[in-house]
Amino acid sequence: MLGLAIAGVLWPTVPVMAATVPAWAALALLWPGIERWQRLQSLAFIAVGLIALTWAADQGTAPSLESLLGQNQPILSMLASVTLLRLLNRPPRADEPELPRGRRAYVQSMLGVHALGAVINISAVILIADRLARTRRLGVDQAQLISRAFSAVAFYSPFIGGVALALASTPGSNPLVMAAFGMPLAGVAFLLLYAYARGARSQEVERFRGYPVHVASLRVPLALGSAVLAAAATTSRYSVLDLITMITPLLVAIVLLRRDGLRALRAGGVDYVVSRAPQMGTELALFLSAGVMAAGLIAAAGAAGGWTLFARLDAFHASLLLLAFFLTSLVGIHPVVIVGVAAPLAATIDADPTLLATTFAMGWGLGCAVNPMSGINMVLSSRYGISNWRVARGNVGFSAALYCVAVGLLFLFQLTRL
Repeated sequence: MLGLAIAGVLWPTVPVMAATVPAWAALALLWPGIERWQRLQSLAFIAVGLIALTWAADQGTAPSLESLLGQNQPILSMLASVTLLRLLNRPPRADEPELPRGRRAYVQSMLGVHALGAVINISAVILIADRLARTRRLGVDQAQLISRAFSAVAFYSPFIGGVALALASTPGSNPLVMAAFGMPLAGVAFLLLYAYARGARSQEVERFRGYPVHVASLRVPLALGSAVLAAAATTSRYSVLDLITMITPLLVAIVLLRRDGLRALRAGGVDYVVSRAPQMGTELALFLSAGVMAAGLIAAAGAAGGWTLFARLDAFHASLLLLAFFLTSLVGIHPVVIVGVAAPLAATIDADPTLLATTFAMGWGLGCAVNPMSGINMVLSSRYGISNWRVARGNVGFSAALYCVAVGLLFLFQLTRL
């Protein structure tokens, strides 16, 4: 899938379905290893899409096969590309020092999860949490910090599936403007986390065992981010998703070759095919099934004769949409559902695509923090034995405070675009 997706970006003569077919084949192969609730969720998404598609077809409107099966395939190729970065994680040393403690360790962990997660996605969570849990079981306070710091990445980083989906669902949106409003929200999240460290529970923070972040560990993420930004600034031929998909394998290959030559590159390739890529079953199920749902809903919206909830999207309506992300996530509905429903409706009205993309990204971050079924909270539950419901419920106040800030930023966005 990844190889054909890159070929399709470089050479338009490659059929659109070329990368879509192996994506669905990979999902079929990995389906038995996906958790039961995730399989049920994906089947529900597909069912909704097919029902909407059937109705639309009866009205004389139907999407193409490429749109139905490959709606989110570029996002999956980007995620598969970013997964390659996990090959650069060095194995633990036997003489590693004791984990640092206290407020400084807390702040370092917060920044480390966020800085690494902004580029290498949820792999950063596994990298850091595995280190924290090596000698002692991961604590609830550590899991809470990781969940909050990582969820804030989704406010702006195009390396995150939610932001990639937001950009893909809003043709014409500007990722730099979206990031300009998402990053201040992430900054406020940092301030809230730091206020927690200085507040009534400061004694608990003083005992906090954190992750030691070093400048060396940030070199590759910074290099990748810089390369993508530089390429985006110098060419308009490729989208940000395309640039990430193409540049990441090249960067990983260069680093592996510098470390230990062709032997490291060959070993890394084997590790990726045998171990890393097969861990993407959940992402394949989520985004492929959500693509079917989105294609069906888009067709239904087109056949509905222009029916929509409101005539235009302004800051007030964007705030209501953001609230929908928050409330539905509380009961375990994945943010991808709101994107899948809202994007087709927004396509029929007067909507600034960048405002819509910004709302989607903010909603994804706020929703994933409080959703017990989100990827981050499920990883903390399944891999480290922390109750995903406990983590999600503990994040409600945190996300509610950020929601108020996000609403203010949406109105500020509207003022700057007048």
